[in-house]
Amino acid sequence: MSEAKNSSRLNRRDFLRVSGLTATGVLVAACAPAAQPAAPGAAAPTASAVAEATQAPPPQPAAASGPGDVPRNRTLIVMFDGNQGQFSDVGLGNPYLAGISTAGWRLVFGAMEPLFYYGAFTGEIIPWLATGYEYNDDFTELTIQTRPGAEWSDGEAFDANDIVYTINMLIDNAPLLRNSAELKAWVKEVVLVDDLTAKITFNDPRPRFWFTHLAAKFGTGIWWVPEHIYSEVEDITLFRFYDPEKGWPVNTGPYQVVDWRPEQQTIDLRKDWWGAKIGFRDLPEVERMIKLPWNSEERAAQLAVRGEIDSCLDLRATTIKPLVEQAPHIITHTHKDPPYGYIDWWPTSIWFNCDAEPFNDKNVRWAVSYSLDREQMLDLALEGSGILTELPFPYYDPKKERPRS
Repeated sequence: MSEAKNSSRLNRRDFLRVSGLTATGVLVAACAPAAQPAAPGAAAPTASAVAEATQAPPPQPAAASGPGDVPRNRTLIVMFDGNQGQFSDVGLGNPYLAGISTAGWRLVFGAMEPLFYYGAFTGEIIPWLATGYEYNDDFTELTIQTRPGAEWSDGEAFDANDIVYTINMLIDNAPLLRNSAELKAWVKEVVLVDDLTAKITFNDPRPRFWFTHLAAKFGTGIWWVPEHIYSEVEDITLFRFYDPEKGWPVNTGPYQVVDWRPEQQTIDLRKDWWGAKIGFRDLPEVERMIKLPWNSEERAAQLAVRGEIDSCLDLRATTIKPLVEQAPHIITHTHKDPPYGYIDWWPTSIWFNCDAEPFNDKNVRWAVSYSLDREQMLDLALEGSGILTELPFPYYDPKKERPRS
């Protein structure tokens, strides 16, 4: 697989799409519903609260808060992650550190980059830190070509040495680090062919490894670490990797965290980003991202109506519907129409432990299934904004043609 050249300037809407923010459900000001429990003690917003929020004054342009001055129209403000108005993982720049509540790219928006991006809604594979990959005939060897000119934020080259080091680091620390157990079981060895080429040898055929572990989607995959820094660390499991004076965390993306507190994370554009330097991509137009911790649906609705946030995760259909009807500037992934979001990768499902009584009896499982009125659940819980499926997996129209890599 090799890359197809594609260069374009990213505006704020495009940045959401390319960076993966739309992949988690967005209010633009937009929100997509997702089946997650409310924070303990948090009450669902009432209809009157939503009405009060939508009667607030229209949004006014303003400078974003944070280090230095950045115009509001060059600032993306999101309400993602956290709980009850606080982030619990402040200053944890190591993506493999225990205690991190968010996965991969959501740790610091726009800072971490994968070898490949996967566009979940188009099926498109976008080579990024890598230019291509190749398997041998029986899928037991995978060769990866890294992109010449890619750099870490401290100016050091990102290359195949970082790929080899990261995989070996995970294997050596199994099962303590994310992805480490399966890598130790699957990977026989990973070796450096040259500075731009790494080769992974598997214990048995792994034809989907490049997609499951090298392509970024919904926070999955391997997140690469700088070999020139991590190789000097005595205990990776205790390494926080956050020191603003040293420029840590060091990442390859066009953004760097400049302020990190329990109530807010501020991330600014790096104008020396490697992608712009080598002409691979233009610098994004978004100059600052401010990430606020989740508080409540009522609070998110109020901030969205006032134009004080541009995106949030997540609101229920019962909240979204009156918002999009009464606030002209608010849309969802499906604009102002149901289902007010995209097809979720994690649909609402019931699973049984088939080894435990009474659910080891298939008749009991069938009885539970027949007792559920799925249409009623859909209508009451999601205002009808969903799709019923026969299997506990997202529904995709088999007749719809999708691009393939």
